[in-house]
Amino acid sequence: MKMDNKKEAPKAKTKKPAAIEETEVKKGPKWGILIPLIVILTICGSVGGTVLATHFLAPKTEQAGSSVKRNAGTGKISDDEKLVSVPKFVVNLATDDSANTQYARLKISILVENGDKAAEAKKNMAVIRDAVINVMKKKKATDILSNSGSVTALKNELKDGINEELGETLAIQVYVTDLVVQ
Repeated sequence: MKMDNKKEAPKAKTKKPAAIEETEVKKGPKWGILIPLIVILTICGSVGGTVLATHFLAPKTEQAGSSVKRNAGTGKISDDEKLVSVPKFVVNLATDDSANTQYARLKISILVENGDKAAEAKKNMAVIRDAVINVMKKKKATDILSNSGSVTALKNELKDGINEELGETLAIQVYVTDLVVQ
């Protein structure tokens, strides 16, 4: 037997494919880039949402608001605007005690933009009365009579309730022409 005094050559390091080397270099997301990117996208989304909301909602608000401002400033109704009278009715008010029931007798008039809107209001009188009842049944006598601003707040709630129930801005202003709370 012969002995080879040859030394075995050291094993060469195996070279890893390039794809594996790249994944080892990238050890996770780069937070230095990711966080500012998220902040910028959030700010852009907020600004964009605000611009879109004011663009689509502002014309409706300005139209109703300009008429209300004009009427509130002068107290007069323009030639185009019409008042629609809602027949008088009685509503149960909310109470804490079921033995002490309270009522409100209410008569209102609704200011609308023109004759077409007045005809629409007369056509939908049952819906308007329902909206008024839904607002009033949540009120207590103390809510209505508590201070001088409470009737104004009630008128705004009635206007908003009517417009919401009809799904459009029909009522520009609500006037309370008769109110008795018992």
